[in-house]
Amino acid sequence: MLCAVDGTTPETCSECGFDSTSWRVRDAVSVLGALGTWWGLATQGIPTVELNTRPGPGVWSALEYGVHSALVTAVLRGGIEAILAADGVALPAPPQGGNADEDQGAAELDPARVVGDLQREGTALARLAHDAAPEAWAHVGQVPDGRVQAGAALFHAVHDATHHQMDVGRGLAAIGAGTPAHEGRVVRINSSQGGVPKREVRHGAIGHRGLTGDRQADVKHHGRPFQALSLWSAEVIEELAAEGHPIGPGCAGENLTLSGVDWTTLRPGTRLRIGTALAEVSFPATPCAKQTRWFADGDFTRIDHDRNPRWTRWYAWVREPGEVDPGDAAVVQPKPE
Repeated sequence: MLCAVDGTTPETCSECGFDSTSWRVRDAVSVLGALGTWWGLATQGIPTVELNTRPGPGVWSALEYGVHSALVTAVLRGGIEAILAADGVALPAPPQGGNADEDQGAAELDPARVVGDLQREGTALARLAHDAAPEAWAHVGQVPDGRVQAGAALFHAVHDATHHQMDVGRGLAAIGAGTPAHEGRVVRINSSQGGVPKREVRHGAIGHRGLTGDRQADVKHHGRPFQALSLWSAEVIEELAAEGHPIGPGCAGENLTLSGVDWTTLRPGTRLRIGTALAEVSFPATPCAKQTRWFADGDFTRIDHDRNPRWTRWYAWVREPGEVDPGDAAVVQPKPE
């Protein structure tokens, strides 16, 4: 909730890899505005009973996490709005959060309603952040245990929402819901100093910000923490090439070309142990006009998720840095270590 975060000390998390210094306001606007999208894709097609199943004692179900995330986003929005409007404003003590009650079963929640709540609250906070004057992010509010800087509070909201996305992905995997466990391999590692195609490299060091040495020419639409890695399927590339399109690994900008992964099963929250790194699927990558040349008819929208989900490229967080080489395993939904 809205506790003391004065902005002088970066907010970091060793569990999910969050680092507030890696975020810009516009990055926060993007991820919060897509909160409902993430939840809709992550839960799509999973039976309601499984979404209401707790993976273990004292651990919330996916939908309980959703209710909590929507509530926290709403509370933080109220505090941030007050701070942006009046520097030095006094704020009430934050409400106390809770954990899953081991003596009670999981609540029976409606997925559509929970996703709708998340979309509404995420969109509202994203709109507030988008419209705020840049200088207002330095405003502070006063809470009983200290000071709250508006910018630090916004990034705390991002951390809370995205950390719980990780929790949900792990929980669904633990009960065998969503993406099934299986294994593929790394066919190619691709990097560039900006633009496409990305060229093959023989080894990759992967950090929380992505593949070391890789750059994005367009930092307006790329380079956000949830876009740390771009993943694509070797089988999809082969299928497109067989249709006569002049496309190959790295052409569409993926960092890692993977083979043997059932691309139709991937969804936000899916975890992949790629080499020694741990990645987590975040959002579909939206194709742009720079990919026109890789398609015989110029229609790059054929790989847009809304049009053809099985051909989409996926962005991923890096939850654990590591090393990767061609031929390494790409283990989908790995068992916890």
